Amino acid sequence: MSWHAPLHNNPLPSLWAMAAAPMQANALEQALELGLLPLLRRPLPADAVAQRLALAPKATTLWLELLWSMGWLARHERAAQPGAPLYVASPQALRWLTEGSGENIAQAWLFRMRFLRQFAAQWPALLRHGGNAPAAAPAPLTTWGEAARQHIAQEQQAITAPAALALLDTLHALPERGHFLDLGGGPGWVAIALAQRLPGWQGTVCDQAEAVTVAQDNIQAAGLSARLRAQACDLNEDFPALAGEEGYGLIWCSALLHFLREPLALLRQARAALQPGGLLLLAHAEQTRHAELAAQTLPFYGPLALRGQYLPQEGEIPRLMAQAGLTDIQTLGLAALPMAPVCVHAGRAPLN
Repeated sequence: MSWHAPLHNNPLPSLWAMAAAPMQANALEQALELGLLPLLRRPLPADAVAQRLALAPKATTLWLELLWSMGWLARHERAAQPGAPLYVASPQALRWLTEGSGENIAQAWLFRMRFLRQFAAQWPALLRHGGNAPAAAPAPLTTWGEAARQHIAQEQQAITAPAALALLDTLHALPERGHFLDLGGGPGWVAIALAQRLPGWQGTVCDQAEAVTVAQDNIQAAGLSARLRAQACDLNEDFPALAGEEGYGLIWCSALLHFLREPLALLRQARAALQPGGLLLLAHAEQTRHAELAAQTLPFYGPLALRGQYLPQEGEIPRLMAQAGLTDIQTLGLAALPMAPVCVHAGRAPLN
């Protein structure tokens, strides 16, 4: 089939995409809830899917076609039965959305999608009442420990830890020995990845007590208890103890400043905790002047700002780092962390 009216000439594609997004999100949500993707590890026709899942055949066919159009299913025509194709989970579905994959983020995606769906329904009240708007129903997960075991764990394993290691590969080689600190490290998968990459280093991951329990379990399961520990801390109140007299050679901090009353105070504490020349890597979402990047960032991080939490302006974090006494401050670029790209900044403790 040839198209005489090029689709790219449509002047309003973003409006149609926004209108279609709930239909697509709900289709994928049902696929995950009903166990469609494991079922389609092997090809099946629509009528067999409907029978296996006790669904209406006509609606099932449309559902499968929609998921195919989104790239989550592959579709194979059958010469013997034209118009009745076989459907099978696509490679990207098997990679990102199925149990048994080390990069499975299905529960993380469901959590983020449901939170945004719920939050978006509050726009009328937020616009009229701001932060005093009546709260919506609680999110599906209500404790930090549950989050650490479920969606944050998936995001760290599949996305954040590989991104942190890729970032290290772009920097000057670290010393053979040292001590690193993962601030606000949740379930500890980034710290585990760092410890595996840096076999001569000791490490500390610090977060709220509920998350630290999860992190300690993960550290033990990874066989790293001799070199890596989890420490409970409230970073609004205190800072992890120094790694001996020499301080930390590396501090990793991702998406933490949003939740602090005084971000500058934490940066000053981080600088004081670094050994001379020690490196702070700070990955953080920002309000940017670039529309394309803002379109990816604001849907996920805008709700934090609307609830009175910290969402820095572009360029604000390097200024805070300088105020905190860090030197050699660089903006390293964007990192593809969970939900949206974030800006990565680096700074060092002074040598004297």
